[in-house]
Amino acid sequence: MQVTIDLWLWRVTDPVSRRNYITRYRMAEPDALDLDPAAERIEGSLERRTLWIDPNVASWQRTPTPEGQARGVSPRPASLT
Repeated sequence: MQVTIDLWLWRVTDPVSRRNYITRYRMAEPDALDLDPAAERIEGSLERRTLWIDPNVASWQRTPTPEGQARGVSPRPASLT
């Protein structure tokens, strides 16, 4: 199965210093909004990546953390490790 994801550079605010900065690496929108709910895309920085995913091997859905925020990808099923 083929999936295309959009990655952007983002303008975010550091939670400690309260300074604005542009992320060093491109991120998908859900990851940027986890970092800063007011994150803004940097126009012209779009990068589209195509991923080939075998739906029987791994789940690429975001999983909730104990704090209720979604982060990362779910682990491989135990039968594959």
